[in-house]
Amino acid sequence: MWRAWEMHNFGRVAVSLECREVFVDGVPQHIGTRAFEILELLISAAGELVTKDQIMRVVWPKTIVVENNIQVHISTLRKLLGGKRGWIRTEAGRGYRLAPPADGPAHATQGDPDPAAAPVPVRASAAQRTWPLIGREREAAELRGLVERELLVTLVGPGGVGKSHLALEVATALACSRGVQACHVDLACVSGHGALVAMLLGALRGAKEPGAGDMGDVLREIGASEAVLVFDNGERCVDALAAVCETIAASNTGASMIVTSREPLRVACERIYRVGPLAVPDALAGGSDIEASSAVRMFVARARAMGTEFPADPKTLQAIANVCRRLDGLPLALELAAARAASLGVKGLVADLERSLLSLSGGLRTAPARHRTLRASIEWSYALLDEAERIVLRRLAAFPGIFTLEAACALATCEQLSRDAVLDCVVNLASKSLLVVHSAGLSKCYSLLESVRAYALEKLEEAGEHVQFGERYAARAEIDKPVRLVPRAVSIAAATPVPASAAYV
Repeated sequence: MWRAWEMHNFGRVAVSLECREVFVDGVPQHIGTRAFEILELLISAAGELVTKDQIMRVVWPKTIVVENNIQVHISTLRKLLGGKRGWIRTEAGRGYRLAPPADGPAHATQGDPDPAAAPVPVRASAAQRTWPLIGREREAAELRGLVERELLVTLVGPGGVGKSHLALEVATALACSRGVQACHVDLACVSGHGALVAMLLGALRGAKEPGAGDMGDVLREIGASEAVLVFDNGERCVDALAAVCETIAASNTGASMIVTSREPLRVACERIYRVGPLAVPDALAGGSDIEASSAVRMFVARARAMGTEFPADPKTLQAIANVCRRLDGLPLALELAAARAASLGVKGLVADLERSLLSLSGGLRTAPARHRTLRASIEWSYALLDEAERIVLRRLAAFPGIFTLEAACALATCEQLSRDAVLDCVVNLASKSLLVVHSAGLSKCYSLLESVRAYALEKLEEAGEHVQFGERYAARAEIDKPVRLVPRAVSIAAATPVPASAAYV
């Protein structure tokens, strides 16, 4: 279809600034939001130099970033626009400009992949999100570096924290820069080794249905390429996925594997990268600090996408900050809250959250069922627990804040569950991203996200244990001292700093 707006052409690459789209031979290409913003700056400069300071001010106006962030995105653009001798010229120590290649835009350095000559296919077994990453610039840069060095990187974090979005953004950018295939396999409905292999084969072959074959066929499909494989929702078939990833790693070191899971695979070649909630503003934060918070930025962006605008007055900003803190900066919760705010307004949303965090709903119609409500996201994790882990989780909900391992064991131990059994359950719950882990000197202590605690409290009441364990907690709180956290104690999953005044044992 003919587009009335202006297209900027660079050989076989075309860019629409109005639609924020990039095409190679008419085929849409995905690049990250920051990379596109840098490209927009270069195009607008019409061949003039764009300094690194200009890029910093425009692309990261309220964030302090290292120069490597620019280089990562420039690398993506350089590959897209012809490689080292393509359209992007570097002026050492100063910046970048766009200029036609000296030997013509169709030529690239020998051995330097040129996506303009061979568009990179991104095969997916599930729809990918189309809105940009917000507040994940540091994580994206770190993850990109890890994936380039390691065979297997597993993104671990609670449900709804944005693991899939981050993994797909990094995988697509990496595949584009390498000029190789990116293959996304959603394992949400997969159980067992055979089903996993069939799903992977189908994705590698670009088919909509699972493929027929075995691991030998998988390895032949991958070949000696530098394919980027994304295994999504690995917690559903963690044992089978561990075996598959080890086999691929042993047979083809050129492939890069990214796994998203609520728990690690625990294989020898795995590097774990923990993904935590977005940063929320401090309780004493003012207007500019609130607006700069990544959680607030995401909430406002999603609300704006739904046609809702908020006044930037102090009262409204504080209300939005309170919402973000109440939701622990969890991206899925913020997304659902933004949808609710479109109908209720911020004041109505705050009142709704006071009644029940778990009532949040209104996710995308095309989203998986587990992402349409906050309750469904937690139920997905709860269903994967064994009975002892469920018992311990609901009993730990009696703690309103941070608690030690000793306190957890003292509270949850009973005739049916020994102290050692409770200890194992605490370790497993932390591994499965249902407990937030904090540093306290040389020790660790724990807490629950507010939404997880609300769900666990419901289970505690259903079991008829809420009075008993509420009294147990109260009895301990009378004699124990609060946990002393190290300065700015944080979750190992990069959660928000927790003040020591909120800590209990």
